[in-house]
Amino acid sequence: MGFGAGWPVAERGESEACGDPQRIAVTWGRVPVSTPANDHPVSYSVVVPVFNEEGNVEALASRVIAAMENLGAEFELLFVDDGSRDKTPELLRRLAADDPRVRVVRFTRNYGQEAAVEALYLNARGRWLIQMDGDLQNPPEEIAKLISKKDEGYDVVYGVRENRQDSLFRVAASRAMQWGMRSMMEIELPEDVSTFRLMSAPIARLVAALPERRKFFSALIVWSGARIGTVRVKHAPRHVGTTHYGFAKLLNHTFDLIAGFSSKPLRYIGVLGIAFALVGLGLGTWVISRKLLWNYGIMGWPSLFAAVVILGGMQLIATSVIGEYIARIYVQAQARPLYNIAERLNFHERQPPDELVRASLAPTTGAGAIASELAPTTPSPHATANPQRNAPATAAATPASATRPISPRPLTKGVAP
Repeated sequence: MGFGAGWPVAERGESEACGDPQRIAVTWGRVPVSTPANDHPVSYSVVVPVFNEEGNVEALASRVIAAMENLGAEFELLFVDDGSRDKTPELLRRLAADDPRVRVVRFTRNYGQEAAVEALYLNARGRWLIQMDGDLQNPPEEIAKLISKKDEGYDVVYGVRENRQDSLFRVAASRAMQWGMRSMMEIELPEDVSTFRLMSAPIARLVAALPERRKFFSALIVWSGARIGTVRVKHAPRHVGTTHYGFAKLLNHTFDLIAGFSSKPLRYIGVLGIAFALVGLGLGTWVISRKLLWNYGIMGWPSLFAAVVILGGMQLIATSVIGEYIARIYVQAQARPLYNIAERLNFHERQPPDELVRASLAPTTGAGAIASELAPTTPSPHATANPQRNAPATAAATPASATRPISPRPLTKGVAP
């Protein structure tokens, strides 16, 4: 089983300083952990997270490959299957078997979009990464505009959607969220928070290797200091199916953004407390003055009840906000892997020593066959999904006593070759 990063921190080494974005060390706590080796770097990696997209992956792959072939640059198409429960894994295996440029990482279960994006950034071989969704709302034919814009000297290029083809509610909620983040929380965000973007590999791996457990990559890219450009692109209706990104996910994403990038809510709680204290002091002074000066008292049961309810509600809200920050500390301290990898397809480089392959989760025949479980000291090759070039490897059963203990903080060093 391959594990996602625990507490990785990017280290800029000589290879990156010399302009080679393919080799970047990552540290896990105090122990260096390598990113996957890149035996054959390419110019562009088109990276796509998918979850239950059986009606879209084949059309997406076909259009992406056609668009990139028209550009004439060497490329790969990298999918991360975030625990799909439909026929998406089978279709991805078929695509990987038919074209070695299609590479796949499959999770053991659904870990969320941010974990999938992080895995994409860390496993891509390209000098430039082009990220898009798996629903074909971002037409692959628009990739050429992103590439043309980056030639003007940008590190990151966002596709700003023209005539956005989402529901009116989602568009309004998205714009309200962006306005609130910029104006009230003072969080810097791009012009259009879109997942259709192109970025240099060092920037992608830098933000992917940051220690946060809950990442908001658009804000992290701005934090990185990358030079960001935008270009207008077309936006299409969803090809097949319905969106997996409803109001609840948008709200949860907003909370993650606020708690991860701003302490303003804690300050607002303090300001609100001061305001209520001043109002209470003024009201108390007024009631006492009326009683002393005019001997006029007020039966205050309704007002007292209203004040108790309002203050009680505000205290619960304040406790919830503070609890959100404390919960993030708790999750961060657990240091669990962000994701577990069940299968890799068309990965031919040496397997990093900090990752294991669980043979029981991999097909033993056909296009999805992967290599046997990693020995404690010797790395083994990744799986391949092309049976024409590599014979399917049958996963050998390994006794429990011979298996290296799986730990989120490995004791061995991994160095990118």
